[in-house]
Amino acid sequence: MNLQEQINRIHSMMGLDELYRPSGEKHKPGKFVYHKSNPLWRDNILKTGLLASVGECYKSYSENFSDEECTPAVFATDSENENYFYDAGWDDDIWEIDTECSGVSWHKDKHYEGGDYQDYQIVTFENISPECIKLIYEGTGEEKY
Repeated sequence: MNLQEQINRIHSMMGLDELYRPSGEKHKPGKFVYHKSNPLWRDNILKTGLLASVGECYKSYSENFSDEECTPAVFATDSENENYFYDAGWDDDIWEIDTECSGVSWHKDKHYEGGDYQDYQIVTFENISPECIKLIYEGTGEEKY
């Protein structure tokens, strides 16, 4: 049983299995997917990898839920086309995730259902090892617009 399965089992035993999950249908991504994050997190990500969490942008999509009610997640884009990358308006780092190396399960991000980007936005609820990611763009963290 992997760590996420153990967490889900504990949540179920504690009656916490009704957490908000932004997952749509299961998705088989290409070899590489892309994650954007603030450069403030760069050193931490290089050491620990991408850890499932409830970030500020995630909370904005789940306004009716508190941090404790949201399932920690890692969001990514299943396209090399930067036009489909999530854009928070900041010059963020871009991380390439090797999906074969990571071995995590992916789902469509239901925040984008019915939208222009629904085919590209995906989410996992598992951590991704630093060995499976590569920093391909170093952002400045500055506002882009």
